[in-house]
Amino acid sequence: MKVLFLTTSYPSAESPVDGVFVQEHARAAALEADVRVVHLQRTPGRAGFYELVREGGEPPLERVRYRRFARPLSYGAFFAGARAAAGDADVVHATSHLAALAGLTLRKPLVYSEHWSVFLPENPARLSAPMARLARLALERADLVLPPSEAMRAALAAHAPRAKLRVVPNVVDDELFRPARHEPSGRLISAGLMGENGAKGYDVLLRALALLDGRRAELEIVGDGPRRPQYEALARELGLEGRVHFAGYRPKPELAERMRGADLFVLASRFENNPCVVLEAMASGLPVVATRVGGLPELVDERSGLLAEPRSPESIAGRIGEALDRLDAFDRDEIARRARERYGPAAVGALLRRAYEDAIASRSSGRARP
Repeated sequence: MKVLFLTTSYPSAESPVDGVFVQEHARAAALEADVRVVHLQRTPGRAGFYELVREGGEPPLERVRYRRFARPLSYGAFFAGARAAAGDADVVHATSHLAALAGLTLRKPLVYSEHWSVFLPENPARLSAPMARLARLALERADLVLPPSEAMRAALAAHAPRAKLRVVPNVVDDELFRPARHEPSGRLISAGLMGENGAKGYDVLLRALALLDGRRAELEIVGDGPRRPQYEALARELGLEGRVHFAGYRPKPELAERMRGADLFVLASRFENNPCVVLEAMASGLPVVATRVGGLPELVDERSGLLAEPRSPESIAGRIGEALDRLDAFDRDEIARRARERYGPAAVGALLRRAYEDAIASRSSGRARP
């Protein structure tokens, strides 16, 4: 089976963390099918309408670099580039509503994964009215839509009631993220981008850490972004010098090593879908303290960690303290095994293959199996 991944987000030299979750899905699918990735990349200063750049790799990658024309000319370059790179795929797997719209023009069976948290009710951001209409069109015209969490499934169903939806989670590299022998150290770790929307709740997490003043606990934050100076200033204001380390962006092998040395992974998100960093933490055997938002309650149960109330430093601090008090009650090998069985490449690759087969079948039957 030939599968074309069509995406507007994929790691590049300019942005190595952009669309990592898409890359992991493509690698999982490649265990079950012949996969090729086409990245529709809007870039400045290119000659002509668009250019095709083949980069190879596993799975093979081709970038369609189209110029930053004013609308609607940029849309013309976007769709023309997608058609030029399409090839002879049996099924198209789009990873955004814009990529799905391009996929619809190829007249192939279309599977569409939607990861964007803008659809979640906890996210204060909203699509513009024209974009919302385009998203609904993509959701309802795709043969099968694959949200990564039940929370996202419910949000998409509310936005596009006629969409055919099936949950297929994100993927964790279970060879890279794996458990190791561990001795309690009082080290906490969190990871994620420090975007302008404050989605990861680092300000709330820092305030929670300040409430643990009588307890030996240090926090390492792996990630970067425009809000980092604000978080560093808040850490100083709260008197957390020496207890918080801002590690910046780190490649995944280094993140995996840091996870294996920590006692807990903590995430104070204001809204979430199916965060890869939580899957990576669990595959590393780490118990997780996370907020009760979006898809997080689907990941964290009494065997893998504890849930706290969002936007509440007191609740998060209480759960961190409780988890540290009962570290020996968490079986790190068991946490890793469950993560591998549910989110490893083999498990998700099998789910994707079934989705592709059903999307192809739906062209003749009119619907895909739930």
